[in-house]
Amino acid sequence: MKKIELGDIFEISTPKGKVYLHYIYNRQTTGELVRVLPNFYLKTPKNFVDIASVKEKYMIFFPLLAAYNKKIVDKVGFMSSENYTMPEFMRSEHSIRGEKLGWHLVNTETLQRTLVKTLNLEQINYSEWAVWNDTLLIKKLTEDWSLDDWV
Repeated sequence: MKKIELGDIFEISTPKGKVYLHYIYNRQTTGELVRVLPNFYLKTPKNFVDIASVKEKYMIFFPLLAAYNKKIVDKVGFMSSENYTMPEFMRSEHSIRGEKLGWHLVNTETLQRTLVKTLNLEQINYSEWAVWNDTLLIKKLTEDWSLDDWV
């Protein structure tokens, strides 16, 4: 079995090019948290520190170790994760029977949820409280999905 470490940078291929994931946190209940880095690349870059030093598109829980063991992602670099932490809040859409009722703001430490009807400017930037598999991640990347669009 392969091993991964906090700070590892992984490459995932999409129909639009390669995208990079920076592994920054591991939570026993939800798994590996990655920073999804912006931009598509046709060739593997030589300097991953420059790529990983920019603001991420969003963060998402992703079964990174499983994807690595199945060769869905490739480990391509490393940049310390010490400057990156689990965000204090993440969000999820709250719907019942297909009707959107608002948003759950999830405190990532206590897991307490607060329901709000609309998001303020700060909350729009909260990443999704969810685990995405590779199929969903590639779909969202290919569609240029962003937190701003998800309101």
